[in-house]
Amino acid sequence: MKELQSLLLTTVNAPYRTRMDGRQLAAALTAGDVSLGQVNSFFMETAVKDQKAFAKLYGVPECVMVATAEALANWSGQKPALLA
Repeated sequence: MKELQSLLLTTVNAPYRTRMDGRQLAAALTAGDVSLGQVNSFFMETAVKDQKAFAKLYGVPECVMVATAEALANWSGQKPALLA
């Protein structure tokens, strides 16, 4: 699980100067903060199975993930794979 977390956070943080740790990313997902680039990267650049594993690890309910993904889709016009 630690390897998955490291890989996911590396992917999510790669294009940004500001780095988020797992707790910060989970808090952003829970808050529905779709304006953060890392949230966009989380939904658009990582596999759905990895998203679900990360959410489970950090206690983010799947219904919250779906709501945040829907908010991202409405905000950006991109449809995350989680919503497929």
